[in-house]
Amino acid sequence: MKTPAIAALALLAAALPAQAQPSAAVQAEAREMFAKIISYPSVAGSPAVGQLADYLAGEFRKAGFSPGDVEIVDAGGHPGLIVTLRGKNGGKGGKPPILFPSHMDVVGAKAEQWKSDPYTLTERDGALHGRGTVDNKYGLLTQAQAFIRLKREGFVPNRDLILVFSGDEEVGGASARALAERLKGAAYALNSDAGGGFRGTDGSTSYAIQVGEKTYASFDLTMRNPGGHSSRPRADNAIYALARALTRLEGHRFPAHWHPVVLQGLQAQLPGLQEPMKSAVAAFIATPSQQTADAIAAIDPAAFPEMRTTCVATMLRGGIVENALATDATATVNCRIFPGETVAETRATLARVAADDKLEISPLGSPMEGPLSDVPPEVRAALAKQLPPGTRLTPYIEAGATDGLFFRNAGIPTIGVGPLVETEGSDYNYHGIDERVPVGEFNAGLDHYYLLAKALSGGM
Repeated sequence: MKTPAIAALALLAAALPAQAQPSAAVQAEAREMFAKIISYPSVAGSPAVGQLADYLAGEFRKAGFSPGDVEIVDAGGHPGLIVTLRGKNGGKGGKPPILFPSHMDVVGAKAEQWKSDPYTLTERDGALHGRGTVDNKYGLLTQAQAFIRLKREGFVPNRDLILVFSGDEEVGGASARALAERLKGAAYALNSDAGGGFRGTDGSTSYAIQVGEKTYASFDLTMRNPGGHSSRPRADNAIYALARALTRLEGHRFPAHWHPVVLQGLQAQLPGLQEPMKSAVAAFIATPSQQTADAIAAIDPAAFPEMRTTCVATMLRGGIVENALATDATATVNCRIFPGETVAETRATLARVAADDKLEISPLGSPMEGPLSDVPPEVRAALAKQLPPGTRLTPYIEAGATDGLFFRNAGIPTIGVGPLVETEGSDYNYHGIDERVPVGEFNAGLDHYYLLAKALSGGM
């Protein structure tokens, strides 16, 4: 889950009633299933991803899903899981299906750095600790539990509802790409790996809906020359030439954008900002321009990366031995590209700013570009109905990346509507040591997808 911006969307509002809690039986079953899901060290590429898919498939079959509606598939060389809750008339002739994507894989964890085994769910200090508790096994759990509960109840939706679990989100998303291609034509997807709420200490609540994310693209920038002995320095030293190019790139600021989603997100964050940033952001919202955007960057160049494309050098390598001039020097530059800008345009900007015709710029992998997604009115209405009255729903653009990019690229509008409502001091530390989710937040979100699925398919 990539939701660092959600806490910033806390709004000033009157105190609101707490969310209704799911039953004790639902909480107990969910905790047991969560412990099992966490126990799989499902780092992408490891056998544990397939083992987790096997376990989940077994749980769906026990709940009553037919074997044909529970598919473990090879998705881009990684395990994927597709589970279909059939709509009326077998899902034929009705509305296009709704997808529910999550990812099964996690980043690795070193047990010696944790206070408890990262692959044993451990309750401590009011929170559940374990690798993936937030990213993304809680989203995975809540979607899986929703389908299991609906199947047991005999609920028949007015369209097919499809779980789509990928196996390598943390290392590239090849499985999501394959799954999205297979499921083209879906009405939209509700991604558990983005979006979510924030509850302030006064009870006020906001909810952020992810409608887009930046393209993830990396480039290798390489300088070459014939090299030579270190006792005879040459004017065109590859390392120095690369360093000069990187210095020019460091000073470049990509143009800001003031798409309505950007402005709405900034407006939601405005009450929590301090001066002088608060005044600078207010001025940008009132009169969006490069000048007012640059005033924000002058206060803090790292603030609000969702406003613009960013590129930063992340790796360096060059030379062979200490007494020889490097024949080549390479820097990897990682870019997060604003929706609507292309990878080719970004590469051209890097070349122009670096201002050295000898610099080679090579894209790594096959970066994808994705559009922004409109929030379907029915999704907004369903969220508003199940969240506390008065909750403000705010769309936002993710500065990071999720599987949602691949579904959007396949023509499937994708909305990040994660199940957690964060509270002050939650400190999830996902991807980090002692990743955790507070017990109260764990319980409060268990009905999230169960209620959404019913509301969006004729069951409320």
